[in-house]
Amino acid sequence: MALAPAHAEDRIGAEIAPRPVACAALSQATLPNASIELAEWHRPQVLAPDGTSAITGSTNKNSQVGALCLVRGVINARAGVNGKGYGIGFELRLPEAWNSKFLFQGGGGTDGFLAPALGSIPFQGSTAAPALVRGYAVVSQDGGHQATDTSFAQDQQARLDYAYGSTGQVTSVAKQLINLFYGAHPRKSYFMGCSNGGREAMMAAQRYPTEFDGIVAGNPGFRLSYAAVGEAWDSQQFMRVAPVNALGEKIVANAFTPRELDLVSQAITQQCDGWDGLKDGVINGWEQCDFRPVTLQCQPGSTKECLSEAKVGVLQTVFAGAKNSRGENVYASWPWDAAINTPGWRMWKLGTSQTGKPNAIAFTMGAAALRDYFMTPYNPDFDVWLSTSIMMLRGSVRPLQLMTLMPLSLRLMRSWEGSC
Repeated sequence: MALAPAHAEDRIGAEIAPRPVACAALSQATLPNASIELAEWHRPQVLAPDGTSAITGSTNKNSQVGALCLVRGVINARAGVNGKGYGIGFELRLPEAWNSKFLFQGGGGTDGFLAPALGSIPFQGSTAAPALVRGYAVVSQDGGHQATDTSFAQDQQARLDYAYGSTGQVTSVAKQLINLFYGAHPRKSYFMGCSNGGREAMMAAQRYPTEFDGIVAGNPGFRLSYAAVGEAWDSQQFMRVAPVNALGEKIVANAFTPRELDLVSQAITQQCDGWDGLKDGVINGWEQCDFRPVTLQCQPGSTKECLSEAKVGVLQTVFAGAKNSRGENVYASWPWDAAINTPGWRMWKLGTSQTGKPNAIAFTMGAAALRDYFMTPYNPDFDVWLSTSIMMLRGSVRPLQLMTLMPLSLRLMRSWEGSC
C-alpha cells in the first residue's frame, strides 16, 4: 500500500492511505538497527508544558496542536558495561498538516531523558509558536542513555552516542520514517537547541553538515571538558570562604550572602553601565567593564557595607578564570556580571543548600561530569576537589576531548543554502 505523498503535485496517480492507517503502519517499519515501540494517531489536542523545559530551555506553556502521528522507538538497543541496557531512544511527531520541513530538537544537560518533540524555541522568554504547531515534523532523543546521572560514562559507546553519535543515527531514522509516512523526504531540515542542545547543534554542523540546511545553536558549550575544570576551579574558590555550621560542614550557599551579591551588582552597574552609551541598568559594553572588586574591600574604621579581603580575592580569582601553573587560562574568564545577585547565578554557582551537600549545578552536574565523563579512564573514585587542584599546580590538565568542537567550516552547509 502506498503511503500519502506530502505535496499536491506528488499525489497524481498515487494511492493515498488515510493518515491514521499510515501512522499505524509505521509500527511495522523495517529499519536497520532500530525498532518502533509506539506508532499511534492523535487527534487535535492541547499538550501540557514540557517537564524538562528547565534543562532544554523550551516552552513551559500549553501548546495547541493539530492531528499528528506520534512515534517512539529505540536505535541500537544493547547490553552494555555491567549488563546495563543502552539504546538511543527517540520521539518523532508527524503533523497531518506538514509543511515539508524537519526539525531536530536538541537536548540539555547530560541528556538521559526523552523530551516531548515540540520544537519550541529554546529560550523561555520566546513567544513564538513551537515548530510542531507550525507544521514541522519534529524529533527529539535521549542521547543514548536513560538517566540524567553520569554513570553512563562507564560505557564507551554511550560516551560516543552522547558526544555526537546519537545525532547522526536519529537523523537518519527520522528521515526514513518521514518518507514512509508522507511519501516524500523533507525539503528543508534544521537543528535547534540550547546549552548542551546548542553543542549538539554545532556538532550537527561539524559532523553531519549535509543533513541540515541550517542550525540554531543557543548558548552552545564549545569546550565542555575544559568548562568542567573551570567549574571545579570556581567551586573550590567559593569553598574557601564558605562558613562552617555546627557539624563542621562548609555551607557553600552562604559563601556570599544575598546582600553581599547585591553590593557587588550595584558596584558593577555603577561603574560599567555607561560604557554602552546609555545608563539604563543594562551593561551592554561588558567587554570594556574593568570593575575592580577591591573597591568594596573593608577598610579599618569604615562603617560602610563591604567585603572581606578573602571574599574580594575569591571574586578576583573566579572571574579571572581557571589557570594552570604557568598562569595560562585553562578555560575562558568571566565578564563582570551585574546579574551576579540573581537566582540564576546562585543556582549555578552557590545553590541554596544549608547542609554540607551543596545543590548548586556546578557542584552536582558539573562535578559529576568532570569525574565520570571528562576524565579517562573512568574512575568513580576521582576526587574532583583534591585532584583538580593538584593537576592545576602541575599544569597537566588533560581532560577528554571527545566533545570539544574543532575549528568549524560551514562551507558544506552554505552549499545547501536556500530559502527557509
